[in-house]
Amino acid sequence: MDRYSIRMRASNAQQGHISGAEKIVPEPELELYCSRLLLRAMRHSKGKPDFINLKIEAVKEEEILHLPALPVTTVETADPAQGQEAVLSYLRRLGLLRAEEILALWRESPAMRGAMLLHADTLERLEPDRERGIRATYMDMETADEQRRSACAGKNHFNEALVLATKVVSHPAILAELCISDDPDYVTGYIASRQLGYVRITTLKETGSPRGGRIFLFRGDEKDREDCIRYMQEQKVIVHV
Repeated sequence: MDRYSIRMRASNAQQGHISGAEKIVPEPELELYCSRLLLRAMRHSKGKPDFINLKIEAVKEEEILHLPALPVTTVETADPAQGQEAVLSYLRRLGLLRAEEILALWRESPAMRGAMLLHADTLERLEPDRERGIRATYMDMETADEQRRSACAGKNHFNEALVLATKVVSHPAILAELCISDDPDYVTGYIASRQLGYVRITTLKETGSPRGGRIFLFRGDEKDREDCIRYMQEQKVIVHV
């Protein structure tokens, strides 16, 4: 059965980006998920949007790459300093010689819709548009129907992050991904890689902070960079849990 990609984006003039979400669903579920994503856009903790974009595209089954979800580890941390120290230790485990500089860039990353594409060795920023960044999109999670319906009733940070991280680090030029949500009420972030799996760090910022950021750590040449950006922005992926 062919499916449909649904992508929602909400913003307002004062705050800019408020909410974004996406699903890849069978046709019989299209109306249900459109309604739920619209409801989610209207009820976000960051405020009420004055602009909502809902984009729907047909997706053929042969266009979809199916991936197993990354294995998950949770690291309990008492405060943001301890959480960032944990991230630093994982960066070093990956053999990254400039781990402290990477962490500093992550902490200071500007607000943007996408991620920073950062060369892991030179720390050169490689995204074509530095204000927008690179957005990984066209992805969803495949679970039992009841779980899937329940998960879409509201934002599920863990499920959505696991899907995104699994897609991102499956590209051979990506060494790792770092992420902390810009949601003021969500302080958990993660580091993910093929070697480490998906590592949840329970406290990476103070409650109420709107700061967030995402870095894709890259290693490769110009051809790899172009393929990586295409993969993040165009490849349809379903992650199986």
